[in-house]
Amino acid sequence: NVILGRAEYLMDRVTEEPVKKGLQTIITQVERITKVMNQLLAFARRKSPERTAVALKDIVEDGLELFRERLAKSRITVKLLFDDDCPLALADPDQMSQVFINLVMNAVHAMPDGGTLRIGLTSEKQMVKLTVADTGHGIPRDVIEKVFEPFFTTKEFGQGTGLGLTVVKGIVEEHQGSIAAESEEGKGTVIRILLPACSSSMQAG
Repeated sequence: NVILGRAEYLMDRVTEEPVKKGLQTIITQVERITKVMNQLLAFARRKSPERTAVALKDIVEDGLELFRERLAKSRITVKLLFDDDCPLALADPDQMSQVFINLVMNAVHAMPDGGTLRIGLTSEKQMVKLTVADTGHGIPRDVIEKVFEPFFTTKEFGQGTGLGLTVVKGIVEEHQGSIAAESEEGKGTVIRILLPACSSSMQAG
C-alpha cells in the first residue's frame, strides 16, 4: 500500500515521460504482487465452508453477469445446459462463486480468439454435477494431471499464479465433492465438479 500510494502520488506530479513510464511499471507490478498475495492468503487461510441449500443455477447466472462484457469483447458464445430437475447443492454460496469465477476466467484465457463456453448442471445419483467446457487451445495429455498442483500454470509468465485450480480443488474436496479435468490440444478443456445434493427434506424446507 505504501509503495503503491507513493508511486501514484508521484505519477500525478511528474511530467517527464520516461519517469511516468517507470512509475506505471511500479504500479502495475505492485498490483500484480497484491493479486498473488491475495491468492496465497485465500489458499492458506481458507475458512471452513458454511454449507446451505444452494441453487447452482443462480451462482452460474450471477457469475456470468460479471463476465458479460469480457465474454462479448472476447467473442465467446455461452451455452447453458441446465436440467430442469437438478437438485439444490449443499454448499457454501460464496465459495461456490469463487470456484465458478475461477473456472470461467481460465476458460476465457484459453480462448483468446473467441469460442464457445458450455456450462451444464445435471443430477448424478446423490450429487449435482457442474460442467464448464471451453473450445480453447486445450492442455497436453501429460500436463492435464498436474493442473491442480500448487503453483503449476499453463499460462505465460506473469499471467497466472498457478493457485486458481488448487484453491478450486481444495474448496470442492472440503465440500465432500470431486473435480476432474479432461482436455485435448486444439479442441478445448472440460472441468467436471460433483457436489453433494441437498436431501429432499432440506429442499422442501
